[in-house]
Amino acid sequence: KKVRSLNTVLFSTAAAVLLILISYSSITYFNEHSTTVHKTNYGEIIDLKLPDGTSVVLNGNSEISYDNDNPRLLNLKGEAYFKVKPIPSTNAKFWVITNDLKVEVLGTQFHVNTRKQKTNVVLDEGSIHLEFKNGEVAKMIPGEMVSFSNESKKLLHKRVNIETPYALWRGGTYAFNEIPLKDVMTNLELTYGLEVQYSAENLKEIPISGGIPNQNLNICIAAIEKATGTRIINKGNILRVQENPIY
Repeated sequence: KKVRSLNTVLFSTAAAVLLILISYSSITYFNEHSTTVHKTNYGEIIDLKLPDGTSVVLNGNSEISYDNDNPRLLNLKGEAYFKVKPIPSTNAKFWVITNDLKVEVLGTQFHVNTRKQKTNVVLDEGSIHLEFKNGEVAKMIPGEMVSFSNESKKLLHKRVNIETPYALWRGGTYAFNEIPLKDVMTNLELTYGLEVQYSAENLKEIPISGGIPNQNLNICIAAIEKATGTRIINKGNILRVQENPIY
């Protein structure tokens, strides 16, 4: 009876600990291969500090993983902003690997987005080298964006306005400048795991400018409705965009 009682207590304690752990929306776990994985839920943004001192802001529906023996070589799925800590004594490099390319740095700040079957890299500070899956290489300087898809083999290299960073989402806000509504809604699809439908094709091209909060879906939808004069109905993980008869 004493053994059974002790087992009951241990089981209850373990269950309570498990309940506490799964109550957190973000997930961090370690597998049998000594790999650390950080994964976010839909609409969630988390700040991470890697063992080497590098800072990472991980967007919703995203994941990074790395071997505990080499935390400066990590894999990314989704979207993240990196502030890599340099190690001058050894000049240790830092790598971010996606399905399309490898980003190689010493110490810098940059944004990586692996959504839409391609990888976008925007460099804010420092310099980085890119190694593409097709064997090509490229060097980036601040204010540049490189977009590459290993599937379509399409490569885009252009200057961008760093005064309006592509990674403003890490502060909890999307920033748009005359962006079509369809592109804005694609962000919601990927961040929240939703499907967007339109009652008319012309609604997709309505331009949006300004900042929209992105960490609360209902507030985000309300802001988009106000900016576009549309009505967005959320039902069963489907967002239906339609004309608002009030406008």
